[in-house]
Amino acid sequence: MQIGKILYPVTTLGPGTRLGVWTTGCDRRCKGCANPELQVKDPSKDYPIVEAVEKLHDYRIDGVTVSGGEPFLQAEELRRLISLLKEWGIDDILVFTGNTIEELKSMNNEDIDYILSNIAVLVDGAFVESEYIEDPLRGSANQRVIVLKPEYQEAYDEYRSNAKAIDVFNFGNETHFIGIPSPGYDESYRRYLNGGRE
Repeated sequence: MQIGKILYPVTTLGPGTRLGVWTTGCDRRCKGCANPELQVKDPSKDYPIVEAVEKLHDYRIDGVTVSGGEPFLQAEELRRLISLLKEWGIDDILVFTGNTIEELKSMNNEDIDYILSNIAVLVDGAFVESEYIEDPLRGSANQRVIVLKPEYQEAYDEYRSNAKAIDVFNFGNETHFIGIPSPGYDESYRRYLNGGRE
């Protein structure tokens, strides 16, 4: 699976302490994309799924969030990841996609059908910059948070009652800002990286 990054602990993309997995490759090129560096497919980042996540097996993981890129471009590998997480007893799995759930279902793809039957939540729809919305799980109003397992409805409703937030990960010479960004986030991040100076 082509994986751009794996981060833990993520607290800004769903309830609890989560593992975040970002895939590479997306053909949509949405204006204002929060992860433009992950739009290009990158064969050099192709890892066996077990190898990619096994080191985190013993961590306290309340849920897993998969984003990108476009995770459904790698539906077969995404199915393997979901299956592995289920084997570990992780049931709260959230997947972001630029497709609508109707588009995904119309593909009549066994891997996609398996994914939709085994994840807890799907956030669907392409990001539309002009429809920005204050929601910790949506970037724009056209996107939907679809709870596919009713037992998670209350937890996600409570999570979405909070304001948007950002996790900051620093390692090596890289800084990663994780969450659903607000307009002008790139300028705010530039100031952060510059020590708060203009």
